[in-house]
Amino acid sequence: MYQNKQYRQAKKSRGWIAAVAVFVIFIAVVIGGFFVVQHRNKRTDTTKTPTEQEASFDKSQFSLTDPASPWLVVNKKRPLNPKQYEPSSLRLPNMSVESSAMEVNDETATALEDLNTAAKNEGIDLVVASAYRSYDNQVATYNSVVDGYGQAEADRISARPGYSEHQTGWAVDLGAANDSACRIESCFADTPEGKWLAANAHKYGFIIRYPEGKESVTGYTYEPWHLRYVGKALSEEMHKQNVQTLEEFFNLPAAPNY
Repeated sequence: MYQNKQYRQAKKSRGWIAAVAVFVIFIAVVIGGFFVVQHRNKRTDTTKTPTEQEASFDKSQFSLTDPASPWLVVNKKRPLNPKQYEPSSLRLPNMSVESSAMEVNDETATALEDLNTAAKNEGIDLVVASAYRSYDNQVATYNSVVDGYGQAEADRISARPGYSEHQTGWAVDLGAANDSACRIESCFADTPEGKWLAANAHKYGFIIRYPEGKESVTGYTYEPWHLRYVGKALSEEMHKQNVQTLEEFFNLPAAPNY
């Protein structure tokens, strides 16, 4: 009887040991499987690093020297070729303009109309204050600024003929339609219209071409009103990478002077 009791107790103990062993093995399998899945996910993760994202953007899609290219980079070191370039397909955008001379090329006009529609939907009323200028018009504009401020200051706030974005048809100056006080002035940045453009222009293919604090790169003082059309792919990529100037994005030399 005693021996049978010992036998039953031993058998019961062996059962508990076996059950514990099975449980431990089960836990080990679960944990092992978890780490295998994590490792597999890590190996197959396609998320790109910022450097990889930058490398994946094709910077050779459009010319940087052809005036008819939306990616043209014109500055004090990179004149237009030819200097008396005249764009084709100029037209007035369907929005408020200061005069009938406020033309841009067709692609820029279409993008402006989309931007203006979005702005109006948010209570922002914009007007085109300056747009395409011919070579001869730029001669007159530049000489007028030189007469008023001297050449050194003129070169900080106005482009010489043949070096101006306004001569390309890709650039436009915008202002508040109902408030001319800060039109073509740095205080435009503090207006509702200026703030809206700074936050939203990239969604419609535009950049603020001469940002604050970048005069040593672009050669021009801060112009919150001066928009340059580059297309949505580039404007959104620059916004994503937080790169403000074309010179820096395309790794071009700075152009603080001629």
